[in-house]
Amino acid sequence: VHPHVGDTLRTRLEQQTVMTAAAHDAGGKAKSVMTSVTLDSRTVAQSSLATSTLVLTIVDSVDIHTTDARGAAQVADTERRLRGQRFLLRLATDGSVESARDARGFPVSHEMAEAFAAMPAVFPRRAVRVGEQWTREMPLPAGGPLGARGSAQVRALFRLDSLGRHGNPDIAFVSMHGQILPDSADMGVELSGEISGAMRVDRRRGWLTDSHFVVLVRSLIHPPPASGLAPMLFVTKVTQRLHTVDKR
Repeated sequence: VHPHVGDTLRTRLEQQTVMTAAAHDAGGKAKSVMTSVTLDSRTVAQSSLATSTLVLTIVDSVDIHTTDARGAAQVADTERRLRGQRFLLRLATDGSVESARDARGFPVSHEMAEAFAAMPAVFPRRAVRVGEQWTREMPLPAGGPLGARGSAQVRALFRLDSLGRHGNPDIAFVSMHGQILPDSADMGVELSGEISGAMRVDRRRGWLTDSHFVVLVRSLIHPPPASGLAPMLFVTKVTQRLHTVDKR
């Protein structure tokens, strides 16, 4: 991750989240809520060091829809708050956010910064050859408009599949798959899941140009025995696509 100073990268993020809840028994009736997010932003590389790059990310437009009628007001408020936001992010070469602040200079939460970095912290910390693999552990966002709900870690295995498709040796193709593990033993909650996806990286421009991820999280919640309530199973599926048009 090392874009050229002055480059402007226009990114579109499309994400669909489907959350299904049902009593964990044979007669449980499932209820689902779907939320979709489309976010267009610009990232401008402002300055560069050997190990990191300072970028300005500007949110140009946000479009959020949900099938939850009770969440309509919250969706409208989220759209208003995000539209026009400006973030100054310092990105390490592996894609991780080293620091983040808003246009007024106030610190931005790590979760918010990761959501708008348009660059997941997935790159290897060493040089790799085609066919080699590496492992990364990342937090699964605990909430927010761009994250799957849950408190967990993603342990993912990445592989550099190939270089130079379509006659361009500067393009790298990376695949990944992994497991979602709970942060700690939470009494009454069983959490599990998996993640898979693929990325395309422009090595010359030092930026991710396309990615597609699918995250599946299962949470089985056991109410206290005295409540008389049946356990509830929550299944959240997040499908995310990120596409960047690289422009100077």
